[in-house]
Amino acid sequence: MFSMIAKKIPNEYMSFKHLGEMKGGEEQPESEVSKQWSGAMENYTLREKDGGTELMVKMDVTDEHEQYFRDTFPKALEIVKSLAER
Repeated sequence: MFSMIAKKIPNEYMSFKHLGEMKGGEEQPESEVSKQWSGAMENYTLREKDGGTELMVKMDVTDEHEQYFRDTFPKALEIVKSLAER
């Protein structure tokens, strides 16, 4: 997948707009599959909470991929958390 940064507020917010698929390091022509999620947003917000930092994530996902992200994204965020707390 390739994306663009839609909005960036350093140390507060980052938003990505997904545009299409990549294969072998090259952008692929639009397909029926990529049309289903092209334009989807992925937003990350940081805020201070109880003396620490809370990371909130909001993602647009297709129904087909919702369970995948529910299963895998918490694991990825745990890795981010462990790296941030070093």
